[in-house]
Amino acid sequence: METDNPYTFLEGYEVYGVDRRKAGRIQRTVYDAPGDVLKYVVVDGRAIPAEDLDVHADTQSVSVPYDRETIETAPKLEDFSGEFDDKLHAHYGKPGRP
Repeated sequence: METDNPYTFLEGYEVYGVDRRKAGRIQRTVYDAPGDVLKYVVVDGRAIPAEDLDVHADTQSVSVPYDRETIETAPKLEDFSGEFDDKLHAHYGKPGRP
């Protein structure tokens, strides 16, 4: 249930890439309740793996280790599946599922 997502406070935070350019705002947080983990944040329909976030609560912003172009060309959010995870992680140069 979306109301059980403890990470919705991040929605609206500004996202800045490694190039310090604003990539957008977090529109949605994707929470895996059974695993009790934030999986992704969504910026302009594009997912960013949550493990890459550096949250700055004082400025309501988030830094990520990617440039704006990498974020803008990430896969659009689809069904939450292992295949989507693999595609997303491959885009960001990270290993997929074991």
